[in-house]
Amino acid sequence: MGHIFEKETIIMKQKISYKDAGVDIKKADHVIASSKEIIQSTFNKNVLSSIGGFGSMYSIKDVVNRYDDPVMVQSIDGVGTKMAVAQKCNNFSFIGFDLVNACCNDVAATGATPLTFLDYVASSFLEPQIVSDIIESIATECKNLGVSLVGGETAEMPGTYHKNEYDLVGVATGIVERKDIVDGSSVKEGDLIMGVPSNGLHTNGYSLARKLIFDVLNLDISDALSGGVLSHKTTTVEGALLAPHKNYSKMISLLIEKEFQVKSLAHITGGGLLDNVPRVFPDGFAAEINVNSWEKIPLFQFLIENLDLEMNEMYRTFNMGIGLTIIIDPSHKDRLVKMLGVNNCLEIGVIVSNSSKQVYLNDK
Repeated sequence: MGHIFEKETIIMKQKISYKDAGVDIKKADHVIASSKEIIQSTFNKNVLSSIGGFGSMYSIKDVVNRYDDPVMVQSIDGVGTKMAVAQKCNNFSFIGFDLVNACCNDVAATGATPLTFLDYVASSFLEPQIVSDIIESIATECKNLGVSLVGGETAEMPGTYHKNEYDLVGVATGIVERKDIVDGSSVKEGDLIMGVPSNGLHTNGYSLARKLIFDVLNLDISDALSGGVLSHKTTTVEGALLAPHKNYSKMISLLIEKEFQVKSLAHITGGGLLDNVPRVFPDGFAAEINVNSWEKIPLFQFLIENLDLEMNEMYRTFNMGIGLTIIIDPSHKDRLVKMLGVNNCLEIGVIVSNSSKQVYLNDK
């Protein structure tokens, strides 16, 4: 019987670092360090944690003392494919505004006051200047709103994201007195729907808008968009698509502070007027909205003229020029318009009795 010899296998260890795998930790640390001053400018006395800890800490003792039954409200969102437009334009100046306002507007739509913010920036390769621009824009808008940027995360993950692709996500946290939550439960027939104008797509409908503008019409970022009947108002593709998501939370906070009787608030995000307004009124009612009650800015006029979509589909895909709706008793209309300004608050519809709980659009 012969002998069986096991073949010896020699494995040579290769010297390879995290950086060789495409992840440069020192670079990310440098970006955060360079942004430390602008981040800390958003802090107040309640922020207990410093940059670099394992978790953000925010003292709520003084905050909750002002409430009998405080309720925490949180919202998480991202900027979606608007980031792809920012990358195409190499313009990240306002992308952080989009993120902060997308989340803070949602928090405020419940009647809550936004307090803190967390951000997450990821890519296959973190370009220091781009990440710095993004963080600076986030911190700048947080500071404008009096919201503390208490923490965040950067992640470099080659293979997870495509080359030159960035992901941007954020979380806002706020607080509201339980009895003051705006939930639409008091809405009744005859209540007015007031609309606050948007200044563009905000962060919704970009996949369709990008395909039309760049792929179908072959327009460049520097080309002008003109709005047909609004041809006296023009803007570039870049200017139209990167208009920062408007902030409505400060406006809402003003109404709450002045004890204005807001029955319902709807932040018009994905789903447009058709899907968002019905979320904030009770069963047994519907909303009738006159689409000619506000002037369309060039971008929306451009989309209307160049997209072969039914009206309902347009108003489900885009905000179509209304970023926030406020449902009120008709007797309070004049006071609301006086508080917000005639150009910032328009009557666009009315609540009617109807079991469908839908939005009906008309042009009369």
